[in-house]
Amino acid sequence: MTARSIVVAGGSSGIGLAVARQALAEGWRTIVVDRQDPLEDLESLGARFVRCDLLDVGTARTALEGIAQDEAGLDALVVSAGGAMNGHFALRDAEVLVEEFSTDTHTVLRAVRYLLPALQEGAQAHGVSDVVVIGSIAGSTAFEEAVVYGAAAAARHALGEQLRVELRGDRVRARTIATGYVETPLTARRSIPAVTDHIALAPLTAQDVAAVVHHCLNTPQDVNVHDMVLVPTYQGWA
Repeated sequence: MTARSIVVAGGSSGIGLAVARQALAEGWRTIVVDRQDPLEDLESLGARFVRCDLLDVGTARTALEGIAQDEAGLDALVVSAGGAMNGHFALRDAEVLVEEFSTDTHTVLRAVRYLLPALQEGAQAHGVSDVVVIGSIAGSTAFEEAVVYGAAAAARHALGEQLRVELRGDRVRARTIATGYVETPLTARRSIPAVTDHIALAPLTAQDVAAVVHHCLNTPQDVNVHDMVLVPTYQGWA
């Protein structure tokens, strides 16, 4: 039986790295796309690493269309690429805010659009293919100093839902997983007291999110679990 194939955009660290690691453990043919080197040597485990800045139009198109041609069919795309932006809105430069919003939306649009032909081929060959967009509860719950992050999270959620409806006829299952606070190298460098003060003792881990992502990928072909919210057990809000 041919191994299923997966592209993890933003797979060099954090949630994306955990998704890629689990995919390798389950026997997926795994391709990691990121502008930074992976924190672990995934290539020695069998993964393919493609260096690509999804914010650069030319680089993204060349790299992603190259993957689509090489693979001739993809079974899954997980988009974890993005950033955690925080800071008081009135104190941030307007163009920096625009750039940060673009980071969290353009990465999804480019990854899905350029890889869509391969996902459609994968669905034709194997019955179904999947798109999973990693989002945040900030898209529906307001936090202090998270104006751009929350707006971008809402956009990622909307993209996942609109793609779910539009691509269902092609047997491409799309959904967004909105997560609560996840302890990753990126969030460890940020100060988010409104969040961490509540759940510092038991945050989500990247492995937690990866387990839910792979649960979605392994559901029966005629089932799409979508519009998901993932928070720590001890979180009693949002």
